[in-house]
Amino acid sequence: MEMPESKYFEYKNFIVSDKRIIKNLTIAYRTWGKLNQDKDNAVLICHGYTNHHHALDKDIGWFNNLMGPGKALDTNKYFVICSNMLGSSFGTTGPKSIYDKTNKPYGSNFPKIINLDIINAQKHLVESLKIKKLHAALGYSFGGHLVYLWATEFPDSLCKVVSIAGSLDRWDVTKEKIELIEKPFSDCKNWNNGNFYDLDNTEIKNALIKYRIDVLNHYGFGDYLKTQYDDQKKINIFIETSAKGWADYFDPNSLIILRRANYNSSAFKKASQIKVPILKILAKTDKVTNMEKGYKTIEYLKSLNIKCSLIELKTKFGHYGPMVDSLEWSSKLKNFIEDNILLIK
Repeated sequence: MEMPESKYFEYKNFIVSDKRIIKNLTIAYRTWGKLNQDKDNAVLICHGYTNHHHALDKDIGWFNNLMGPGKALDTNKYFVICSNMLGSSFGTTGPKSIYDKTNKPYGSNFPKIINLDIINAQKHLVESLKIKKLHAALGYSFGGHLVYLWATEFPDSLCKVVSIAGSLDRWDVTKEKIELIEKPFSDCKNWNNGNFYDLDNTEIKNALIKYRIDVLNHYGFGDYLKTQYDDQKKINIFIETSAKGWADYFDPNSLIILRRANYNSSAFKKASQIKVPILKILAKTDKVTNMEKGYKTIEYLKSLNIKCSLIELKTKFGHYGPMVDSLEWSSKLKNFIEDNILLIK
């Protein structure tokens, strides 16, 4: 898997929630479309847990069906920004970045970040582009939670929110689940408490590939491939090849750090601060983000007099469904992005 070229934003002395300072924060990002003279047509996209910022790309784009000239998120009209989140592995400062105090990768020395640190880093990027207010913030999965935090922490900095397969809170992330993420790697001989970079990492990489295969199947990607291939062996090879390509870039420390960042992360308590309309998209078959929880989220937001609506997708492909069955909801997204229309029940 080859990554397209990115842009990079540098920020000095970024203070994270544990009071540590990242001396030279780097944020990798991509943009599409053109920022207008009033700088009021910018849309921020927040990617998922293990994903990247190349949202629109002919080979690895994960938002291709919904974004581009004339599509729901029309790049002829909007200036779209997608940045790799803090702590990830696709160019933004993370555990495999060089720590200035040791001249070696951070590894387990990476600061204990929380999700508010991630959106604060994004905010610095947006401000560096001289954008005072986003037309919209749109996120998928993990990113679908981050956009709720944008709405509660920066209520005057955006006009609308789209949460795709995302949750208002992450109370589902327990200490036990964090340990489950770490165990396949900590069991590896050369894990060395996450500081394995100078050691033989073959076993660690194999554990990472297995993790990715399991995730792709759990998300519904395997079910989707059954509509493209009639041979399970071909499906297994496709998923394994995809997992290996991803594992060439992703650091298992990022899995652990970003999962910890979700612990106790919630926009629930500050939801009354939200001033903008919200469109929420969920698949009934999603095994990651519960539909029942989606109903309760909408009820709660409406009780606070927040304009919001839920699109219930009938896709067979679970968490992955909104991306591949985009025709089911793309016109509704377009109406909301362009005209604030919330016609969905």
